Amino acid sequence: MGKLLIALFSSPMQYQNTVTVYEFAKAAVEKKHKVSIFCDADAVYNLMADQIPLDQVTPAKRFAELIDMGVRVLVCQQSARSRGVDVEKELIKGLVKSSLGELAQLMEESDRVVSFNV
Repeated sequence: MGKLLIALFSSPMQYQNTVTVYEFAKAAVEKKHKVSIFCDADAVYNLMADQIPLDQVTPAKRFAELIDMGVRVLVCQQSARSRGVDVEKELIKGLVKSSLGELAQLMEESDRVVSFNV
């Protein structure tokens, strides 16, 4: 099937974007598409590991589930650093550390690119 790139720039406070990205990616994986999600700007906050309480579904928990389903979730290291987020210690496991250069490459290689912004 096809390659889908989803670029997410929204913080967890714009939860509707995060939930839509989750549902969209999950549906694409179920249809056997290869899915990558690139988190940039305030979207890095969706990946904070300390957001995973056992009794709630959080953005981080949703992204961890997508990683377990085979979705490639990338985080812009510079965006994380500029927000004081330690990529090695504070984010969920299984992420791919990335850059805007790699985002450009992924856009070139993907069949479709969908972006969710503020």
